[in-house]
Amino acid sequence: MPYDKVLRTNQGEMLELGLADRYEKGSLLWWNADYTHYQVLNVIPDYDYYLFVEYDACILGSIAEFANAAILSGAETVFHPRDDLDGWWWTRFHKSLYSSEEFRGALNCVLMHSNRALRYLWQRRREMSRRTDIDFWPLSETFVPTELHRGGFATAPLSRFGDLSRYHWFPPILEDDLDTLGVQEPAFVHPVRDKAGYIASLLANTHAVKDYFLPGSPMRQALARFPGEVTRGRLYRAALARGRTALRERLGAP
Repeated sequence: MPYDKVLRTNQGEMLELGLADRYEKGSLLWWNADYTHYQVLNVIPDYDYYLFVEYDACILGSIAEFANAAILSGAETVFHPRDDLDGWWWTRFHKSLYSSEEFRGALNCVLMHSNRALRYLWQRRREMSRRTDIDFWPLSETFVPTELHRGGFATAPLSRFGDLSRYHWFPPILEDDLDTLGVQEPAFVHPVRDKAGYIASLLANTHAVKDYFLPGSPMRQALARFPGEVTRGRLYRAALARGRTALRERLGAP
């Protein structure tokens, strides 16, 4: 049944917005998470500000108070900037497009834009989509902060508006644990998963293959909460997949 407050989309609609069918890993909308934001702007063009919260992110506390504080700060975009660019895996791949002086990174699971900032980013994506000289298509987590920096936009760090102690890309947080995290509101939390997603994330993203087999490792301690959920065969398959991923990364493949 239709819901007039729910927007649905697909990859074809993204391309109709003048955006390139390009990504370097995963899928079009995973790599270019900002693409869907331009669809929102296209359908609802007259908002002054747009607040985006990814499906596995959570704001603990009043969303309205956060939004009001962000607006009053004078920032046109609020995000969580990365401070580890020298050691960030994706930095090396963007050097042909962005100089080291201008390059920026961010974790954009909770993101707020002014209308002007969002329109600017859409314009820049469309301009880049017409180019044929871009060897490595920029990840949204580099494109958004770098292009706003180059455009002279005022930005504010998400940390100004709440606790970020549990706002990372890994490890996951079980949704059942949200009430017992021990963080002071307001707080931003990521990634939050149900039981199936929590287990899958641990198996897919654990860095050291040995952690799959050491009973005292953090991953095995986390999985101990779900006896019988993970078989030995599943552990072996996950370790093999992670080992292949680690090998590709050592060889410098995206």
